[in-house]
Amino acid sequence: MLERDEWRCQKCGSLENLQVHHKIKRSQLGNDSLDNLVTLCAYCHMHEHGQLFYPIPATKICNKPKSRRK
Repeated sequence: MLERDEWRCQKCGSLENLQVHHKIKRSQLGNDSLDNLVTLCAYCHMHEHGQLFYPIPATKICNKPKSRRK
């Protein structure tokens, strides 16, 4: 499968941190056939599974003013 996909992420073209992704999840009765597998880099794989998040800076969470020392 990696050879078929020319050792590249099929979303972004990266050559690094490659992983195998199931188009149809095994939990949804997807199988391990080549038709159901695609090469993705770790970043695109996480994105495909909705596992990417962007932390919110503490200043956005807490509106409490910082105390100032004089």
